[in-house]
Amino acid sequence: RSALAERLSIIDDAPLRLVLHLANDDIEVARPVLNKSLALSDLDLIYIAKSKGSGHWQAIANRSQLSPQVIDVLADKKDKDTAIILSTNDRIHLTWHALEILGDMARSNEDLAKPLLMRPELPETIVRKLYDHVSLELRHYIRDYYGILSGESEAVIDFAAERQLCGH
Repeated sequence: RSALAERLSIIDDAPLRLVLHLANDDIEVARPVLNKSLALSDLDLIYIAKSKGSGHWQAIANRSQLSPQVIDVLADKKDKDTAIILSTNDRIHLTWHALEILGDMARSNEDLAKPLLMRPELPETIVRKLYDHVSLELRHYIRDYYGILSGESEAVIDFAAERQLCGH
């Protein structure tokens, strides 16, 4: 089954019923068709995402093309590993909805925060929310790359700078 799934994953006009059967199989069998098969429609991917588990979500998240609807369904799962794959998948454009969810998740997960901060479509509002929750290394990256600080962080830095000027 795995070999069949691998072969069918790259055939554009593969029989849909067979591809769907393989896509709903164990993740070791399903992964190639979930990653690559163009026979699967957005509705097929959404159904699989809603009916299967994390391994299937991750395989779908790694596709080279994902519609906004599929991206949102995957983001709504709030699964850390799926979120990391979505964040590192530079072949897709994350939706505003997905960015908000991933941004909230990244506040408590440095492994997600780092690739998310590298996304060109990440809005400044989410970057500002992340600033107070990430490591010093990522804070330096945010300051260097985005040239911004969050309000609370900016106030603390300003306070420290004033204290140095006053000799305290």
